Amino acid sequence: MKKFLAIVVIIFSLFTAGCSQKKSAAERIQEKLGIEGIENITGSLSGGWVVTLRVRNETGYTPVLKTGEGDLYCDNVLTAHASLMAPVTVPKKGIHAVDIPLEIKLHNPLRAIALLAKFGEKNFDGIEIAFDSDIEVMGIKKHFGSPRVAATELLNKLGASK
Repeated sequence: MKKFLAIVVIIFSLFTAGCSQKKSAAERIQEKLGIEGIENITGSLSGGWVVTLRVRNETGYTPVLKTGEGDLYCDNVLTAHASLMAPVTVPKKGIHAVDIPLEIKLHNPLRAIALLAKFGEKNFDGIEIAFDSDIEVMGIKKHFGSPRVAATELLNKLGASK
């Protein structure tokens, strides 16, 4: 009986050690991905918008943002809805400018003017985002989303330095 318990303890120890190694590997990959900053925001209501991000990807993988949509709130007022117009691939090994093509539908045109002014100044105070997205890496899909979250908090979680 003691041998059986010893074997169970050893097997359990190996499994938990393996799980912690996988978790730390996932954490290491996450540390190697991040948004370094917002390069530019351009567009028009008729042609869509493009948000250009400076993205750091120090991995050997090329993540693809397959789908995405979100609601933008300015000073607690639903202002616009954004939808990803095409999949976005993040190149591996380096820091790259990545264009995010968006279709924007306005809910409050006056508040949208204030939102654009804030974006132009790179001032994200008072801006909140609720979003859903699907990312794929090496054929593995992962869903990300959040109810309303402050844009500054979201950028910090994504590793944005500016």
